[in-house]
Amino acid sequence: MNFRLTAILFGIVFVIGVVLLILSFDAPDTSPTGVLVAELDTAGKKSDDVDEIEFERPGAEPLLIKRTDKDRNTWQIQKPIAAPADASRVQPVIVALLKAKPTTYAGNTGNPAAHGLEPVGLKVTLRAGDKSSTINLGDVTLGDKGVVFVTTSAQPKRSMAVRRDDLMALFREPKDGSAAALAKWTADYRATNVFPANPQSVGEDVASVRLELPNKKQALALTHTASGPWTFDAPANWGDADVEGDAVPLPGTFTGVRRLLGALTSLNAATPADFIDQPKDLKEYGLNADNPDLVKVELKTRDGQSATVFLGKRETAPAAPAMPGAAPQPNSKVYVRVEGLPGVIRATAGDLTGLNGVIADPAPLRDRTLVTVDRSKVDGIDIALPGQPAVTKLRRVGGPVWRLYGAPNDPQPAYGAAVDKFLDVVLARRTVKDFPAAANFPVAVTVSVWVDGFQAAADPKAEPTKKPIKLEFGPREGDSVRVRRSVPDQPPVEFILPAQVRVGAGLDAADVEASVKKTRLDLLDPSLPTFGSDAVTTLTVSGANGFTVTKDEKPDPATKEVLWRYTAPEAKKGQVADAKTLDGLLQLLSTTQSVTRFVDESLDAAKPDEAKKLEEYGFVPGPRMKVVVGLSPTSPDKERVYEFGKDAADPNFVYARVGGRSAVFTLPRLVFDRFVNPDLRDRLVLRAVPATVNKVELRGWGDAGFVTELIFEKSKEGGWVATKAPPGYMADPAKVSAFVDILTRERAKTFEKGVPEGKHGFGDPKASLQVVLHWPGGAVPLTFGSSPDNGASYYMWSGWLPKSDPVFTFDAALLKPFKEKPGGFAK
Repeated sequence: MNFRLTAILFGIVFVIGVVLLILSFDAPDTSPTGVLVAELDTAGKKSDDVDEIEFERPGAEPLLIKRTDKDRNTWQIQKPIAAPADASRVQPVIVALLKAKPTTYAGNTGNPAAHGLEPVGLKVTLRAGDKSSTINLGDVTLGDKGVVFVTTSAQPKRSMAVRRDDLMALFREPKDGSAAALAKWTADYRATNVFPANPQSVGEDVASVRLELPNKKQALALTHTASGPWTFDAPANWGDADVEGDAVPLPGTFTGVRRLLGALTSLNAATPADFIDQPKDLKEYGLNADNPDLVKVELKTRDGQSATVFLGKRETAPAAPAMPGAAPQPNSKVYVRVEGLPGVIRATAGDLTGLNGVIADPAPLRDRTLVTVDRSKVDGIDIALPGQPAVTKLRRVGGPVWRLYGAPNDPQPAYGAAVDKFLDVVLARRTVKDFPAAANFPVAVTVSVWVDGFQAAADPKAEPTKKPIKLEFGPREGDSVRVRRSVPDQPPVEFILPAQVRVGAGLDAADVEASVKKTRLDLLDPSLPTFGSDAVTTLTVSGANGFTVTKDEKPDPATKEVLWRYTAPEAKKGQVADAKTLDGLLQLLSTTQSVTRFVDESLDAAKPDEAKKLEEYGFVPGPRMKVVVGLSPTSPDKERVYEFGKDAADPNFVYARVGGRSAVFTLPRLVFDRFVNPDLRDRLVLRAVPATVNKVELRGWGDAGFVTELIFEKSKEGGWVATKAPPGYMADPAKVSAFVDILTRERAKTFEKGVPEGKHGFGDPKASLQVVLHWPGGAVPLTFGSSPDNGASYYMWSGWLPKSDPVFTFDAALLKPFKEKPGGFAK
């Protein structure tokens, strides 16, 4: 009995001991959520509330990092040095410690001394206001289930295991050993950027920068103005700097502020080893005060941060591999010293080979763009030429179209291509060759350019709401043009431009003087009113050989072609005019879409002086020729009117006007000539031959097998039979029908002038063929003669043509099957 009781008591004690031992090893932390930082967790503190983190380890001065600006989340190392900290490296440590929880680990003995925690190897304290929590870290084990042994300020006597991966933000690399040996330290938390600007902004957050070669007394200083441009502070009075620079800059040069600032703000310490806290001799790094190549940079950001940095010796390594199609990127280093911070930084840098050069001579950074504005906001242009009292006014208000203002017929659309070329030249980037001293020079043209100078709903005739940018162009001098630019509230600046500048996507060369020296005539819209030839119903040509033709409502029932008939002159009234020739005339007129050159505008015949000019151009008392194109009733306009005057100084052109406009311009003489006396004779010579042809007589072409004559007649059944032919001759009805169709449905090639001559060959029985087509109640005689062009055509005579001009040419190839072999009409 006593033995059993003893055993029972012993068993109870053993179980209680095991339970207590397990609880001592793996019991959760005392915080409500089981995290290590119990004091902060109980107080409800989050990562944004933590404003200080301190690291301690034996044999080293504590590392203290403090938040200096909560809104901007900036951190500062307070000990062992004073230096900016990188929030992106500090914040993950804080988050990891706030989240870390104990985990079950079989190797945990619960004894702090057994796990590197007595004495403590690494102590990390988080502070949030008046609350703090400390975590002590000992041994770190490796492997998939590696842990870190810790104690906390809440449970200092109990070792706990935490998954190593949960605390990796504290360590430099995943190794086993002591936390103190593996922990990141001062250099690991320092801000890696040399300057306080964001490198991704490429200088947009920079307010000013000053670069000096202090031992050469040379400086370059730039300020980012509130309105956007960068301006020079040094050298003085240099005006604006170029932000973008050359589109494809040469290596080792800085032609744009953006690229310069990008090179500076990208300076960074790539690894903690790049921080040299205790340099022995600054001369070793080229940072000695008497180094003639020492560069001093003072940079301020828009949010008030600033830094003064000295750049010393540079090391250039082989270029890093580049992406396909991209230029190799230099892999260089430069030793820098930041004023107010200890030590030296071996900073990674881009291509700084041109830095000292641009400080010594900042000219490549000068703004070489004549006018730097948003093209889409340019809404007013005035062009004043010496000797011309009227200023040419261009406005773009309430839409994309440029219009001319100021003349009696205005507003009217301007010539968009000329305005575009003007803007291409004036706004072209980096065209300035030089910046000469101010001088008096003759002004060839004065240009005023407004940007948002007119309210969208305002009357464009009204005065602009602001002052313009004024440009005074001198005459061309060799390969250069001098320009004076006056920007509102700034002193005038003079430039030298090349006489030819590259503009547009294709970088075509444009003449500066010709592009900006525009008159109203140059800027009038040269487009002519067009029309579709199928919408034309009448064509009237007035002049020495005037005529009017009108389109029939219905096409020719036999050929399905459009039919045009003369309605004037009286002698031709009712005659069919050739549709294809007319279509060619109309196509020529409708496709002449622009004038060649304007020569005058707004001429009024009621005013003596202007009437005299119109007489000189050939429009008074009446035009030399007038063409009126009548359009269908469904067309927006009822007609198009063209007036032609005298020949221009260049005989290849004539003066012309269009209805509804008073401007006089030139057109190619070809247009005029085609309408003077067009040959509109119907080329379908036998159009009137009815489909009831029932007899065909043929005589001639002896070398083709016709002995005397052939006569074919239609039978009652509708087929063709030979009623007169050599014995045994059997007609092929299909060939006879094809022959008749060719004669009555094919067009003449040309019409000959005058009566038949010997060259036509109509009297040669072997070379000629006489044909008579019969139908009930009528007949028509025809004769084929010789060839004028080596067999390509035949001369042909028709009794239906006027006796004065009865000869035309006909395509010989169409008759080839009937002539080349005997019995061409036989089976």
